[in-house]
Amino acid sequence: MKRQLRSKYGLVIIVGMLMISIAYSTAFAKKIEIEQSASPIIGEVKRTISPITGWVGSEFTLTYTFDLNMILNTVDDSGKKSKGPDMNSYALIEWDAEFVETIPVGFDVPKDVNLPEGFHFDRDKRTLTGNINIVCGKKKAGIEKKCNDLQENEIIQSFSIPLSAKEPGSYSFDTGKYKYTFYADHAGQGSIKHNRSYENNPGALSTEVVTVKGIDITIPNNLTLYVGEETPLRAKFSPDSVSDSAISWEVVDSDILKLKTNEKGSATIEAKKVGETIVRATYKYPNGYIAKSNDLRVDVKLPKLTVTPETTKLWVYLKDGEIVKQTKTLTLNQFKDDNSAIAKQLNATWTSNSSAISLSPDGAAVVVQAEHGSQGNVEIVGQLADFSEHSKTASVYVNEYPQKVSTPNVVLYMSQSPYTYPVKFWPETANVTGYGLTVLEGTDVMTAKDGVLTLLKPGIAKIILVTEDVSKSFERGEGPKVISQTFYVRVKAGTDPNPGTEDPSGDFY
Repeated sequence: MKRQLRSKYGLVIIVGMLMISIAYSTAFAKKIEIEQSASPIIGEVKRTISPITGWVGSEFTLTYTFDLNMILNTVDDSGKKSKGPDMNSYALIEWDAEFVETIPVGFDVPKDVNLPEGFHFDRDKRTLTGNINIVCGKKKAGIEKKCNDLQENEIIQSFSIPLSAKEPGSYSFDTGKYKYTFYADHAGQGSIKHNRSYENNPGALSTEVVTVKGIDITIPNNLTLYVGEETPLRAKFSPDSVSDSAISWEVVDSDILKLKTNEKGSATIEAKKVGETIVRATYKYPNGYIAKSNDLRVDVKLPKLTVTPETTKLWVYLKDGEIVKQTKTLTLNQFKDDNSAIAKQLNATWTSNSSAISLSPDGAAVVVQAEHGSQGNVEIVGQLADFSEHSKTASVYVNEYPQKVSTPNVVLYMSQSPYTYPVKFWPETANVTGYGLTVLEGTDVMTAKDGVLTLLKPGIAKIILVTEDVSKSFERGEGPKVISQTFYVRVKAGTDPNPGTEDPSGDFY
Protein backbone atom coordinates (compact mmCIF):
# COMPACT_ATOMS: atom_id res chain seq x y z
CA MET A 1 0.00 0.00 0.00
CA LYS A 2 2.92 2.34 0.61
CA ARG A 3 2.94 5.29 -1.68
CA GLN A 4 5.29 8.20 -2.27
CA LEU A 5 2.62 10.69 -1.29
CA ARG A 6 4.57 13.74 -2.10
CA SER A 7 6.01 12.53 -5.36
CA LYS A 8 3.84 14.69 -7.58
CA TYR A 9 3.95 17.70 -5.32
CA GLY A 10 7.46 17.37 -4.00
CA LEU A 11 9.14 20.13 -5.96
CA VAL A 12 6.28 22.57 -5.45
CA ILE A 13 6.20 21.86 -1.72
CA ILE A 14 9.94 22.26 -1.27
CA VAL A 15 9.99 25.54 -3.15
CA GLY A 16 6.93 26.73 -1.28
CA MET A 17 8.31 25.80 2.12
CA LEU A 18 11.60 27.50 1.31
CA MET A 19 9.84 30.70 0.36
CA ILE A 20 7.63 30.54 3.45
CA SER A 21 10.65 29.91 5.68
CA ILE A 22 12.47 32.93 4.29
CA ALA A 23 9.40 35.13 4.47
CA TYR A 24 8.61 34.36 8.07
CA SER A 25 12.02 33.61 9.58
CA THR A 26 12.32 37.10 11.13
CA ALA A 27 8.72 37.20 12.30
CA PHE A 28 8.95 34.39 14.83
CA ALA A 29 11.52 33.82 17.48
CA LYS A 30 10.70 30.12 17.76
CA LYS A 31 12.12 27.67 15.19
CA ILE A 32 9.50 25.97 13.03
CA GLU A 33 9.73 22.16 13.10
CA ILE A 34 7.76 19.35 11.42
CA GLU A 35 6.60 17.04 14.21
CA GLN A 36 4.89 13.70 14.46
CA SER A 37 2.45 13.23 17.34
CA ALA A 38 4.01 11.16 20.12
CA SER A 39 0.65 9.93 21.41
CA PRO A 40 -1.30 7.21 19.54
CA ILE A 41 -4.22 8.20 17.39
CA ILE A 42 -7.51 6.54 18.31
CA GLY A 43 -10.54 6.43 16.09
CA GLU A 44 -9.20 7.67 12.77
CA VAL A 45 -10.29 4.38 11.14
CA LYS A 46 -13.11 2.42 12.67
CA ARG A 47 -15.77 -0.11 11.78
CA THR A 48 -19.18 -0.65 13.32
CA ILE A 49 -21.79 -3.39 12.81
CA SER A 50 -25.51 -2.91 13.09
CA PRO A 51 -27.55 -4.55 14.46
CA ILE A 52 -25.59 -6.66 16.93
CA THR A 53 -28.40 -9.24 17.00
CA GLY A 54 -30.68 -10.27 14.14
CA TRP A 55 -32.40 -13.16 12.42
CA VAL A 56 -31.28 -15.45 9.63
CA GLY A 57 -32.10 -13.78 6.32
CA SER A 58 -32.09 -10.27 7.76
CA GLU A 59 -29.66 -7.54 6.71
CA PHE A 60 -26.71 -6.38 8.79
CA THR A 61 -24.63 -3.33 7.93
CA LEU A 62 -20.87 -2.87 8.14
CA THR A 63 -19.90 0.81 8.33
CA TYR A 64 -16.27 1.88 7.79
CA THR A 65 -15.43 5.43 8.87
CA PHE A 66 -12.27 7.37 7.98
CA ASP A 67 -12.06 10.49 10.17
CA LEU A 68 -9.52 13.10 9.02
CA ASN A 69 -10.15 15.27 12.08
CA MET A 70 -8.92 12.51 14.40
CA ILE A 71 -5.45 12.82 12.84
CA LEU A 72 -5.32 16.59 12.53
CA ASN A 73 -6.41 17.31 16.08
CA THR A 74 -3.57 17.57 18.59
CA VAL A 75 -2.87 15.31 21.54
CA ASP A 76 -0.77 16.56 24.44
CA ASP A 77 1.42 14.46 26.71
CA SER A 78 -1.49 13.74 29.04
CA GLY A 79 -3.47 12.28 26.16
CA LYS A 80 -5.91 15.16 25.98
CA LYS A 81 -7.05 15.94 22.46
CA SER A 82 -7.72 19.47 21.30
CA LYS A 83 -9.12 20.74 18.06
CA GLY A 84 -6.56 21.47 15.40
CA PRO A 85 -6.35 24.60 13.27
CA ASP A 86 -8.75 25.50 10.48
CA MET A 87 -8.49 23.42 7.36
CA ASN A 88 -7.51 26.51 5.38
CA SER A 89 -4.28 26.65 7.37
CA TYR A 90 -2.83 23.62 5.59
CA ALA A 91 -0.76 23.95 2.48
CA LEU A 92 -1.17 20.24 1.79
CA ILE A 93 -3.05 17.26 3.24
CA GLU A 94 -2.84 13.82 1.71
CA TRP A 95 -4.28 10.66 3.26
CA ASP A 96 -4.06 7.24 1.62
CA ALA A 97 -5.69 4.48 3.73
CA GLU A 98 -6.71 0.89 3.15
CA PHE A 99 -8.19 -1.98 5.18
CA VAL A 100 -8.81 -5.73 4.87
CA GLU A 101 -11.26 -7.86 6.81
CA THR A 102 -12.41 -11.48 6.59
CA ILE A 103 -16.19 -11.85 6.63
CA PRO A 104 -17.36 -14.79 8.84
CA VAL A 105 -18.94 -17.74 7.05
CA GLY A 106 -22.37 -16.98 8.50
CA PHE A 107 -22.61 -13.84 6.39
CA ASP A 108 -22.38 -12.94 2.75
CA VAL A 109 -22.20 -9.77 0.68
CA PRO A 110 -25.19 -9.91 -1.68
CA LYS A 111 -24.12 -10.34 -5.30
CA ASP A 112 -26.44 -7.63 -6.55
CA VAL A 113 -24.93 -4.95 -4.30
CA ASN A 114 -22.74 -2.27 -5.89
CA LEU A 115 -19.83 -1.72 -3.53
CA PRO A 116 -18.39 1.79 -3.01
CA GLU A 117 -15.53 2.83 -5.25
CA GLY A 118 -12.30 1.29 -4.00
CA PHE A 119 -14.05 -1.61 -2.24
CA HIS A 120 -13.92 -5.28 -3.28
CA PHE A 121 -15.21 -8.57 -1.87
CA ASP A 122 -13.38 -11.79 -2.77
CA ARG A 123 -16.02 -14.52 -2.44
CA ASP A 124 -13.52 -17.34 -2.52
CA LYS A 125 -11.28 -15.96 0.23
CA ARG A 126 -14.19 -14.13 1.91
CA THR A 127 -12.07 -10.99 2.27
CA LEU A 128 -13.45 -7.46 2.07
CA THR A 129 -10.94 -4.76 1.10
CA GLY A 130 -11.27 -1.01 0.65
CA ASN A 131 -9.20 2.14 0.30
CA ILE A 132 -9.67 5.91 0.25
CA ASN A 133 -7.53 8.85 -0.85
CA ILE A 134 -8.00 12.42 0.28
CA VAL A 135 -5.89 15.30 -1.20
CA CYS A 136 -6.35 19.01 -0.59
CA GLY A 137 -4.16 22.09 -0.24
CA LYS A 138 -3.26 25.62 -1.41
CA LYS A 139 -3.53 26.58 -5.03
CA LYS A 140 -0.01 27.96 -4.92
CA ALA A 141 1.09 24.44 -4.06
CA GLY A 142 -0.58 23.25 -7.24
CA ILE A 143 -3.53 21.56 -5.49
CA GLU A 144 -6.88 21.87 -7.20
CA LYS A 145 -9.09 21.34 -4.14
CA LYS A 146 -8.74 23.63 -1.18
CA CYS A 147 -8.81 21.96 2.23
CA ASN A 148 -11.26 24.59 3.34
CA ASP A 149 -13.61 23.41 0.60
CA LEU A 150 -13.82 19.85 1.96
CA GLN A 151 -17.38 19.00 2.93
CA GLU A 152 -18.16 17.33 6.22
CA ASN A 153 -18.77 14.00 4.44
CA GLU A 154 -15.32 14.32 2.87
CA ILE A 155 -13.56 15.04 6.14
CA ILE A 156 -15.38 12.14 7.82
CA GLN A 157 -16.04 9.54 5.16
CA SER A 158 -18.35 6.61 5.92
CA PHE A 159 -18.99 3.61 3.72
CA SER A 160 -21.80 1.12 4.36
CA ILE A 161 -21.61 -2.49 3.21
CA PRO A 162 -24.76 -4.63 3.50
CA LEU A 163 -24.39 -8.21 4.73
CA SER A 164 -26.95 -10.99 4.54
CA ALA A 165 -27.11 -13.37 7.51
CA LYS A 166 -27.07 -16.91 6.13
CA GLU A 167 -26.82 -19.18 9.14
CA PRO A 168 -27.63 -18.87 12.85
CA GLY A 169 -24.77 -18.63 15.29
CA SER A 170 -22.42 -16.29 17.13
CA TYR A 171 -19.82 -14.68 14.85
CA SER A 172 -16.75 -12.66 15.75
CA PHE A 173 -15.52 -9.91 13.44
CA ASP A 174 -11.95 -9.88 14.73
CA THR A 175 -9.65 -9.96 11.71
CA GLY A 176 -9.99 -6.38 10.50
CA LYS A 177 -6.73 -4.53 9.96
CA TYR A 178 -5.81 -1.23 8.34
CA LYS A 179 -2.78 0.90 7.51
CA TYR A 180 -2.34 4.31 6.01
CA THR A 181 0.17 6.94 4.92
CA PHE A 182 -0.57 10.50 5.91
CA TYR A 183 1.09 13.87 5.32
CA ALA A 184 -0.08 17.29 6.45
CA ASP A 185 1.87 20.54 5.90
CA HIS A 186 0.59 23.25 8.20
CA ALA A 187 1.07 26.67 6.61
CA GLY A 188 -0.32 28.69 9.53
CA GLN A 189 1.50 31.75 10.96
CA GLY A 190 1.33 30.66 14.60
CA SER A 191 4.27 29.67 16.70
CA ILE A 192 3.23 25.99 16.74
CA LYS A 193 3.16 23.95 13.59
CA HIS A 194 0.53 21.21 13.19
CA ASN A 195 2.39 19.13 10.72
CA ARG A 196 1.72 15.40 10.60
CA SER A 197 3.59 12.60 8.86
CA TYR A 198 2.89 8.83 9.05
CA GLU A 199 4.25 6.09 6.84
CA ASN A 200 2.23 2.83 6.70
CA ASN A 201 0.76 3.47 10.13
CA PRO A 202 -0.84 0.11 11.14
CA GLY A 203 -3.94 -0.53 13.20
CA ALA A 204 -6.60 -3.10 14.02
CA LEU A 205 -10.32 -2.69 13.84
CA SER A 206 -12.24 -3.37 17.03
CA THR A 207 -13.60 -6.86 17.66
CA GLU A 208 -17.36 -7.13 17.40
CA VAL A 209 -19.43 -10.23 18.21
CA VAL A 210 -22.67 -10.54 16.28
CA THR A 211 -25.45 -12.99 17.04
CA VAL A 212 -27.63 -14.39 14.28
CA LYS A 213 -30.74 -15.96 15.66
CA GLY A 214 -32.44 -18.82 13.87
CA ILE A 215 -35.43 -21.05 14.24
CA ASP A 216 -34.83 -23.79 16.78
CA ILE A 217 -36.51 -27.02 15.71
CA THR A 218 -36.78 -29.77 18.30
CA ILE A 219 -37.95 -33.36 17.87
CA PRO A 220 -37.39 -36.42 20.11
CA ASN A 221 -33.85 -37.80 20.25
CA ASN A 222 -34.55 -41.53 20.29
CA LEU A 223 -37.38 -43.81 19.30
CA THR A 224 -37.81 -47.58 19.11
CA LEU A 225 -40.31 -49.02 16.66
CA TYR A 226 -41.16 -52.57 15.73
CA VAL A 227 -41.60 -53.67 12.15
CA GLY A 228 -45.11 -52.79 11.05
CA GLU A 229 -45.60 -50.09 13.68
CA GLU A 230 -46.23 -46.49 12.76
CA THR A 231 -46.20 -43.32 14.83
CA PRO A 232 -46.90 -39.62 14.25
CA LEU A 233 -44.17 -36.98 14.60
CA ARG A 234 -44.52 -33.29 15.32
CA ALA A 235 -41.76 -30.72 15.78
CA LYS A 236 -41.56 -27.93 18.34
CA PHE A 237 -40.36 -24.50 17.24
CA SER A 238 -38.76 -21.51 18.85
CA PRO A 239 -40.03 -18.95 18.20
CA ASP A 240 -43.45 -20.54 18.04
CA SER A 241 -44.60 -18.09 15.39
CA VAL A 242 -43.24 -20.36 12.65
CA SER A 243 -45.94 -21.89 10.50
CA ASP A 244 -46.16 -25.67 10.75
CA SER A 245 -46.80 -25.86 7.04
CA ALA A 246 -43.29 -24.54 6.35
CA ILE A 247 -41.75 -27.63 7.93
CA SER A 248 -40.44 -30.53 5.86
CA TRP A 249 -39.20 -33.93 6.95
CA GLU A 250 -36.42 -36.21 5.77
CA VAL A 251 -35.31 -39.76 6.53
CA VAL A 252 -31.80 -41.04 5.83
CA ASP A 253 -32.75 -44.64 4.94
CA SER A 254 -36.17 -44.94 3.33
CA ASP A 255 -35.84 -48.74 3.21
CA ILE A 256 -36.03 -48.86 6.99
CA LEU A 257 -38.70 -46.19 7.48
CA LYS A 258 -41.53 -45.06 5.27
CA LEU A 259 -42.11 -41.33 5.76
CA LYS A 260 -45.38 -39.56 5.05
CA THR A 261 -45.77 -35.80 5.51
CA ASN A 262 -49.18 -34.81 6.80
CA GLU A 263 -51.03 -31.52 6.84
CA LYS A 264 -49.81 -28.74 9.14
CA GLY A 265 -46.24 -29.96 9.15
CA SER A 266 -46.59 -33.22 11.04
CA ALA A 267 -45.36 -36.54 9.71
CA THR A 268 -45.98 -40.25 10.13
CA ILE A 269 -43.27 -42.88 10.01
CA GLU A 270 -43.84 -46.59 9.50
CA ALA A 271 -41.21 -49.19 10.35
CA LYS A 272 -40.56 -51.40 7.32
CA LYS A 273 -37.23 -53.12 7.93
CA VAL A 274 -34.96 -53.97 10.81
CA GLY A 275 -32.18 -51.41 11.25
CA GLU A 276 -31.34 -47.94 12.49
CA THR A 277 -31.77 -44.63 10.69
CA ILE A 278 -32.13 -40.87 11.26
CA VAL A 279 -35.17 -38.62 10.87
CA ARG A 280 -34.98 -34.80 10.80
CA ALA A 281 -37.37 -31.90 10.49
CA THR A 282 -36.23 -29.00 8.29
CA TYR A 283 -37.21 -25.39 7.67
CA LYS A 284 -36.18 -23.44 4.59
CA TYR A 285 -35.59 -19.72 5.10
CA PRO A 286 -36.46 -17.26 2.34
CA ASN A 287 -32.72 -16.89 1.61
CA GLY A 288 -32.50 -20.62 0.88
CA TYR A 289 -30.75 -21.60 4.09
CA ILE A 290 -32.16 -24.83 5.52
CA ALA A 291 -32.39 -25.15 9.28
CA LYS A 292 -32.40 -28.69 10.60
CA SER A 293 -33.68 -30.15 13.82
CA ASN A 294 -31.73 -32.43 16.06
CA ASP A 295 -31.37 -36.02 14.84
CA LEU A 296 -34.10 -38.46 15.79
CA ARG A 297 -32.42 -41.85 15.93
CA VAL A 298 -34.97 -44.56 15.16
CA ASP A 299 -34.20 -48.17 16.02
CA VAL A 300 -36.44 -50.67 14.22
CA LYS A 301 -36.68 -54.14 15.74
CA LEU A 302 -38.55 -57.38 15.34
CA PRO A 303 -40.91 -58.19 18.20
CA LYS A 304 -40.36 -60.89 20.77
CA LEU A 305 -42.52 -63.93 20.01
CA THR A 306 -44.52 -66.47 21.97
CA VAL A 307 -47.12 -68.93 20.72
CA THR A 308 -50.26 -69.77 22.67
CA PRO A 309 -51.12 -72.38 23.48
CA GLU A 310 -47.72 -74.05 23.24
CA THR A 311 -49.26 -77.54 23.56
CA THR A 312 -52.78 -78.76 22.98
CA LYS A 313 -54.84 -81.91 22.32
CA LEU A 314 -57.53 -82.34 19.71
CA TRP A 315 -60.02 -85.12 19.07
CA VAL A 316 -61.58 -86.83 16.09
CA TYR A 317 -64.62 -89.00 16.85
CA LEU A 318 -68.05 -90.10 15.72
CA LYS A 319 -71.03 -88.44 17.38
CA ASP A 320 -74.65 -89.04 16.45
CA GLY A 321 -73.65 -90.28 13.02
CA GLU A 322 -71.41 -87.25 12.29
CA ILE A 323 -67.63 -87.07 12.37
CA VAL A 324 -66.45 -84.43 14.82
CA LYS A 325 -63.04 -82.82 14.12
CA GLN A 326 -62.02 -80.49 16.89
CA THR A 327 -60.26 -77.18 16.17
CA LYS A 328 -57.98 -74.87 18.12
CA THR A 329 -56.72 -71.38 17.38
CA LEU A 330 -53.01 -70.78 17.88
CA THR A 331 -51.69 -67.22 18.08
CA LEU A 332 -48.18 -65.94 17.40
CA ASN A 333 -48.04 -63.25 20.08
CA GLN A 334 -45.77 -60.26 19.46
CA PHE A 335 -44.32 -58.19 22.28
CA LYS A 336 -42.07 -55.21 22.80
CA ASP A 337 -38.97 -55.37 24.98
CA ASP A 338 -41.03 -54.16 27.94
CA ASN A 339 -43.46 -57.06 27.33
CA SER A 340 -46.27 -54.79 26.25
CA ALA A 341 -48.21 -56.02 23.24
CA ILE A 342 -47.61 -54.55 19.82
CA ALA A 343 -50.70 -52.79 18.58
CA LYS A 344 -50.32 -53.81 14.95
CA GLN A 345 -49.54 -57.52 14.82
CA LEU A 346 -47.57 -58.78 11.84
CA ASN A 347 -49.02 -61.55 9.70
CA ALA A 348 -47.60 -65.01 10.22
CA THR A 349 -47.19 -68.12 8.11
CA TRP A 350 -47.77 -71.56 9.58
CA THR A 351 -46.45 -74.99 8.63
CA SER A 352 -46.92 -78.51 9.94
CA ASN A 353 -45.02 -81.78 9.54
CA SER A 354 -48.08 -84.07 9.58
CA SER A 355 -51.32 -84.78 7.76
CA ALA A 356 -53.03 -85.40 11.12
CA ILE A 357 -54.03 -81.74 11.14
CA SER A 358 -54.98 -79.01 8.67
CA LEU A 359 -54.16 -75.33 9.04
CA SER A 360 -56.21 -72.22 8.22
CA PRO A 361 -54.02 -69.11 8.78
CA ASP A 362 -55.66 -65.85 9.84
CA GLY A 363 -53.20 -62.98 10.24
CA ALA A 364 -51.04 -63.71 13.26
CA ALA A 365 -53.21 -66.71 14.18
CA VAL A 366 -54.01 -70.09 12.70
CA VAL A 367 -56.97 -72.41 13.12
CA VAL A 368 -55.75 -75.98 13.62
CA GLN A 369 -58.21 -78.74 12.76
CA ALA A 370 -57.76 -82.38 13.70
CA GLU A 371 -57.98 -84.73 10.70
CA HIS A 372 -56.97 -88.11 12.14
CA GLY A 373 -55.03 -89.63 14.96
CA SER A 374 -51.37 -88.64 15.20
CA GLN A 375 -48.37 -90.74 15.98
CA GLY A 376 -46.94 -88.58 18.70
CA ASN A 377 -46.92 -84.78 18.85
CA VAL A 378 -47.36 -82.78 15.68
CA GLU A 379 -45.14 -79.70 15.39
CA ILE A 380 -46.64 -76.47 14.10
CA VAL A 381 -44.21 -73.65 13.24
CA GLY A 382 -45.42 -70.05 13.22
CA GLN A 383 -43.10 -67.45 11.66
CA LEU A 384 -43.41 -63.80 10.74
CA ALA A 385 -44.50 -63.59 7.13
CA ASP A 386 -41.55 -61.54 5.89
CA PHE A 387 -39.01 -62.75 8.43
CA SER A 388 -38.94 -66.53 8.26
CA GLU A 389 -35.98 -66.79 10.62
CA HIS A 390 -38.12 -65.31 13.41
CA SER A 391 -40.42 -68.15 14.56
CA LYS A 392 -41.94 -70.15 17.39
CA THR A 393 -43.11 -73.78 17.55
CA ALA A 394 -46.21 -75.33 19.12
CA SER A 395 -47.14 -78.99 19.43
CA VAL A 396 -50.51 -80.69 18.96
CA TYR A 397 -51.50 -84.26 19.75
CA VAL A 398 -54.53 -85.63 17.89
CA ASN A 399 -56.64 -88.30 19.59
CA GLU A 400 -58.85 -90.30 17.25
CA TYR A 401 -61.58 -92.47 18.79
CA PRO A 402 -62.52 -95.58 16.81
CA GLN A 403 -65.76 -95.55 14.93
CA LYS A 404 -66.04 -99.34 14.65
CA VAL A 405 -64.54 -102.42 16.34
CA SER A 406 -64.09 -105.85 14.79
CA THR A 407 -64.88 -108.70 17.29
CA PRO A 408 -65.17 -112.03 15.41
CA ASN A 409 -66.19 -115.30 17.05
CA VAL A 410 -63.26 -117.72 17.41
CA VAL A 411 -62.56 -121.44 18.01
CA LEU A 412 -59.67 -122.19 20.33
CA TYR A 413 -57.96 -125.34 21.61
CA MET A 414 -56.86 -125.78 25.17
CA SER A 415 -53.25 -125.79 24.06
CA GLN A 416 -53.62 -122.14 22.92
CA SER A 417 -54.18 -120.83 26.44
CA PRO A 418 -53.47 -118.06 27.29
CA TYR A 419 -54.76 -116.37 24.15
CA THR A 420 -54.58 -112.69 23.18
CA TYR A 421 -57.82 -111.82 21.45
CA PRO A 422 -57.20 -109.90 18.20
CA VAL A 423 -59.23 -106.67 18.30
CA LYS A 424 -59.30 -104.47 15.18
CA PHE A 425 -60.32 -100.79 15.20
CA TRP A 426 -61.53 -98.68 12.31
CA PRO A 427 -60.35 -96.39 10.92
CA GLU A 428 -56.83 -97.61 11.09
CA THR A 429 -55.60 -94.15 12.16
CA ALA A 430 -57.60 -94.42 15.40
CA ASN A 431 -55.13 -94.22 18.27
CA VAL A 432 -57.44 -94.34 21.28
CA THR A 433 -57.59 -98.12 21.40
CA GLY A 434 -58.03 -98.95 25.02
CA TYR A 435 -60.71 -101.59 25.78
CA GLY A 436 -61.83 -104.16 28.29
CA LEU A 437 -63.10 -107.77 27.95
CA THR A 438 -65.62 -109.31 30.30
CA VAL A 439 -66.90 -112.94 30.27
CA LEU A 440 -70.68 -112.77 30.40
CA GLU A 441 -71.41 -116.49 30.07
CA GLY A 442 -69.11 -119.46 30.54
CA THR A 443 -67.05 -118.08 33.33
CA ASP A 444 -66.11 -121.70 34.08
CA VAL A 445 -64.76 -122.07 30.53
CA MET A 446 -62.38 -119.08 30.57
CA THR A 447 -61.40 -115.86 32.22
CA ALA A 448 -60.51 -112.54 30.59
CA LYS A 449 -58.05 -109.96 31.83
CA ASP A 450 -56.22 -107.12 30.00
CA GLY A 451 -57.30 -108.52 26.65
CA VAL A 452 -55.96 -112.03 27.38
CA LEU A 453 -58.19 -115.12 27.55
CA THR A 454 -57.19 -117.90 29.91
CA LEU A 455 -58.86 -121.15 28.90
CA LEU A 456 -60.14 -123.38 31.76
CA LYS A 457 -61.99 -126.21 30.01
CA PRO A 458 -63.71 -127.02 26.74
CA GLY A 459 -67.01 -125.26 26.24
CA ILE A 460 -68.54 -122.02 24.95
CA ALA A 461 -68.21 -118.53 26.46
CA LYS A 462 -69.90 -115.23 25.67
CA ILE A 463 -67.66 -112.21 25.99
CA ILE A 464 -68.32 -108.45 25.77
CA LEU A 465 -65.79 -105.88 24.57
CA VAL A 466 -66.15 -102.27 25.76
CA THR A 467 -63.96 -99.48 24.38
CA GLU A 468 -62.20 -96.90 26.56
CA ASP A 469 -64.34 -94.34 28.38
CA VAL A 470 -62.88 -90.88 27.60
CA SER A 471 -65.71 -88.80 28.98
CA LYS A 472 -63.38 -87.14 31.50
CA SER A 473 -61.64 -85.43 28.59
CA PHE A 474 -64.85 -83.64 27.68
CA GLU A 475 -66.13 -81.33 30.36
CA ARG A 476 -69.42 -80.67 28.61
CA GLY A 477 -70.11 -84.30 27.76
CA GLU A 478 -69.71 -83.81 24.03
CA GLY A 479 -67.23 -86.65 23.57
CA PRO A 480 -67.71 -90.03 21.86
CA LYS A 481 -69.79 -92.85 23.28
CA VAL A 482 -68.13 -96.10 24.20
CA ILE A 483 -68.53 -99.03 21.82
CA SER A 484 -69.70 -102.35 23.32
CA GLN A 485 -69.87 -105.58 21.31
CA THR A 486 -70.25 -109.26 22.22
CA PHE A 487 -68.65 -112.27 20.62
CA TYR A 488 -68.37 -116.02 21.31
CA VAL A 489 -65.40 -118.28 21.91
CA ARG A 490 -65.67 -122.08 21.57
CA VAL A 491 -62.97 -124.03 23.41
CA LYS A 492 -62.00 -127.55 22.28
CA ALA A 493 -59.80 -130.10 23.95
CA GLY A 494 -56.38 -130.94 22.69
CA THR A 495 -54.27 -129.21 20.09
CA ASP A 496 -55.22 -127.40 16.91
CA PRO A 497 -54.86 -130.01 14.16
CA ASN A 498 -54.39 -127.32 11.51
CA PRO A 499 -52.35 -124.55 13.14
CA GLY A 500 -52.33 -121.33 11.17
CA THR A 501 -55.57 -122.20 9.44
CA GLU A 502 -58.66 -120.32 10.36
CA ASP A 503 -61.52 -122.40 11.78
CA PRO A 504 -64.67 -120.47 11.15
CA SER A 505 -66.67 -120.40 14.30
CA GLY A 506 -69.99 -120.39 12.55
CA ASP A 507 -73.15 -120.27 14.56
CA PHE A 508 -72.37 -121.67 17.97
CA TYR A 509 -75.99 -122.15 18.78
